[in-house]
Amino acid sequence: MRTKFVSAMLVVLSLLLAVDASAQKRSATREKPVLGAEIIAKDSLKKHNRGLSQYLIIPKGEWQLGMQVSHVSISSNNSEYMLLLNNIDANGSITKITPFLAYSYRNNRSIGLRLQYSTASGNVSQGDLDFLSDDLNFHVENLHANLTSYQAAVYHRSYIGLDNRGRIGLFNDVMLGYTNSKTAFVYNEETMDSHAKTHQVKLSLHPGIVVFAMNNVSMHVSIGIGGVSYNNTQYIKAGEVVGTRDYSKANFKLDVLDISMGMSIHL
Repeated sequence: MRTKFVSAMLVVLSLLLAVDASAQKRSATREKPVLGAEIIAKDSLKKHNRGLSQYLIIPKGEWQLGMQVSHVSISSNNSEYMLLLNNIDANGSITKITPFLAYSYRNNRSIGLRLQYSTASGNVSQGDLDFLSDDLNFHVENLHANLTSYQAAVYHRSYIGLDNRGRIGLFNDVMLGYTNSKTAFVYNEETMDSHAKTHQVKLSLHPGIVVFAMNNVSMHVSIGIGGVSYNNTQYIKAGEVVGTRDYSKANFKLDVLDISMGMSIHL
């Protein structure tokens, strides 16, 4: 009798442990999203569904901390940026360093903050400035310009996972930023007592591709495709403002001067 009772208790205990393990497994599956799992939209069963699949690459609740770096060199061979200059011997470079922090508020969607430091320099050894008129031609030589700028921006990033392992995806950043920059000039090796200060507010688009090298480390490349901006520039000489210019600009095209590579740590 005692043996049967013990056996029955063991069977009941085994069943309880099995049920508890099954419940824990279902709970873990529900609470921890599986990277690469297909994201099914609420209206996916409607007749207008186009059959597009989107895989999970950035789960909800994830923090992203990273750094983005860009360096571009241009010269007088880049004629598309020097349309008004003839017989020119010039070169320049642009360097950008951008730390950022982002939070994924839902699957494959995140919002973030980025700070950017930029420096640019250019030299014109000689060149003719041609405004398509004999009365508006100028000769320039031994001119050097230095630009330093600081930017703070918020952005929204949307991801599209491309594989069922959650390793590769596309993204697009919609960014709203404020930039403060200063440009100083040197002519014939003498520092000029004039410079320009610019304040800019810009809404821009930056698509790119992301690849996970490890589970918590990703690499990405992005390129600017333009946007709309408002600019205020002050021209200062001997400490006094001698001119001001306000203008708006809308430009949408691939910008080879705005290509960046970066690395992110996912927490």
